[in-house]
Amino acid sequence: MPFKAFANRMKDAALEGVAKWVANHYGLKRFGRIEELKLDSTTEEIFVVLELHGEETPIEMTMPYKVAGPTQVEIGVVKASRQWIEEVINHVIPAEKKSLTVPLAVTKALSKVIK
Repeated sequence: MPFKAFANRMKDAALEGVAKWVANHYGLKRFGRIEELKLDSTTEEIFVVLELHGEETPIEMTMPYKVAGPTQVEIGVVKASRQWIEEVINHVIPAEKKSLTVPLAVTKALSKVIK
């Protein structure tokens, strides 16, 4: 594995655990929990498996993203194992709500270590 790919994979792996923990303890607690989270800063995609309250089986989602500025992340067209979730995210939520202002540390974490 080339060094660039190795460095990016190691950074992504380290961030997956932290992001999952933060989301489960602060962001998603009311709705359920993340069972699995995979970050790939090379392809700029996040894959999650969610256990949501009221759902009988886990929901899988793939979210492409783009670091659009020092503190801006834009979410692309989301794919989900539930059609209704795809519809809500991709067609009901306005585009401006899919452009997130985040701390600089988040955009750095989502960026490639070595391009």
